[in-house]
Amino acid sequence: MQKEIIMTQPEISRGDIFSEISQKKLTKRKAAELLGLSERHVSRLYAEFLNFGIVSLASKQRGQPSNHQLPAGLKAQLSELVTIELYQGFGPTFMCEKLHERHGIEISIETTRKLMIQNDVWISHKKKRPVASSTKEINTQGSPHAWFEDRGDPCVLISFVDDATGRTYGRFFKSETTRAYMVTARVYFSKYGRPLAFYSDKHAIFRINRPGCLKKDLITQFGRACKELEIEPICANSPQAKGRVERNNQTQQDRLVKELRLEGVNTIDGANKYLDEVYWGKYNNQFAASPESSKDAHRKLLQEHNLKKILSSKKQRTLSKNLEVQCDNVIYQIVQKNPSRYLQRAKVTIIKTIEGEIYIEHNGKNLPFKVFSQQEYSGKIVDPKKIDTFFKEKKKTKVSFSHPWNKEGRARAKMNQYKMASKGGV
Repeated sequence: MQKEIIMTQPEISRGDIFSEISQKKLTKRKAAELLGLSERHVSRLYAEFLNFGIVSLASKQRGQPSNHQLPAGLKAQLSELVTIELYQGFGPTFMCEKLHERHGIEISIETTRKLMIQNDVWISHKKKRPVASSTKEINTQGSPHAWFEDRGDPCVLISFVDDATGRTYGRFFKSETTRAYMVTARVYFSKYGRPLAFYSDKHAIFRINRPGCLKKDLITQFGRACKELEIEPICANSPQAKGRVERNNQTQQDRLVKELRLEGVNTIDGANKYLDEVYWGKYNNQFAASPESSKDAHRKLLQEHNLKKILSSKKQRTLSKNLEVQCDNVIYQIVQKNPSRYLQRAKVTIIKTIEGEIYIEHNGKNLPFKVFSQQEYSGKIVDPKKIDTFFKEKKKTKVSFSHPWNKEGRARAKMNQYKMASKGGV
């Protein structure tokens, strides 16, 4: 009984070349050039060809299991790991990292991808074209999301992304506010310096959106802080225009959510601590790209740049004859040992820092003051993006014990109706 042998076309062509060598129509050196092999290797193959015929040219590994396949036990362990609920939604690259970090299993991303496809936890996607690094501004945006999934309330990630390198820094806050951007900016400027420009959307934090407003000198508190630090604010007309931060937020909503799940983090304070101590360093080391120019466009903070006062709320007011000034329903009075007339009707700046400290300045000098009186609260204007957080933080009204909305109140009301019905029946 003859045994069937499967051979590929290159193997058959190799047999034809060796036949020409045996007929002295071709030299081994010329054959080595045609086959792309060394002359010594051609001599070994030709010796086997003479002893066993064309059968010797067929691959010995054909039909046999691969020498590089995973052991059956390891494959079963990996199949179990990629399907557990803890790793739900992980991509192949991220899953490969966690297998190495948390389980000590070193396999390639491609092997991980194939295992995830076999276990129906991943669908292959087309590879996107890489985006070339461009220039010099910081992309910024708030990303509201259920960052703690069902373990905590939704919050906002305020992120700053370097447009040239993709380096990212951000912090979590309850809502997207001017204070949130200032807190994040203070840490970013202290670490990396001042960027040339901020690229953002048209949120009221960055520009005046009041209809019919014609005064060009009106700017927001964050815009004023950027002007003092010589940073140009740029507002994009569409989300596509600031695509780097949009894509970064999409990445964080996938990757960071899973990292917080693995670490068991479910509070804003715990998440910010994890971001500063672990996540951003690891993320930027892995994903930040090299810029087109080795020169860093960030500028150092100068001695006159007091971030505590610059990144704060500043309001211009005029002192009265009694050296009093009103701001946010509070009347402040300037205190001086020898009162001078030059401060009457003087323009002063009232500074309220992120920490809640109050300063009153005139021509760059601090003026001592005291709180003279505080007026009644007349209502608060709430930004539409903060309205949900405002109602969550608002104290719940306590319902009296006998109120019909209360469970026991409803029971008491039914009992009273029953008694009235019984008396009427008698």
